[in-house]
Amino acid sequence: MAPRHRKGGPQPPEAWLSNTGTMAQFGLEYSEPELKNRLKALAALRGKSMKEWLTEAITAKMEDEIDAAEGLAALADAENSISLEDYLKYRKHRNGNSEKCTP
Repeated sequence: MAPRHRKGGPQPPEAWLSNTGTMAQFGLEYSEPELKNRLKALAALRGKSMKEWLTEAITAKMEDEIDAAEGLAALADAENSISLEDYLKYRKHRNGNSEKCTP
């Protein structure tokens, strides 16, 4: 299911993090200081701010989740599927003949 938008059609995943024009706060101020320092150092090694690095990481994770959901939905689509029995017949026929055969 696509995210809801106020207006203007689909938005890129980066825009999902905030509807106010400012970035969502990730709560790192209140978490382990060591974790925050490690994330900040990792972002700096990649030439990015922590905000940029976290936004990219969250966007990639969200895209992966969307892809996984779409993949599961495609697997549930019986319209373009064949039964195991039909597939095995096709495979047996294919292995026994050099002719082109379709399932």
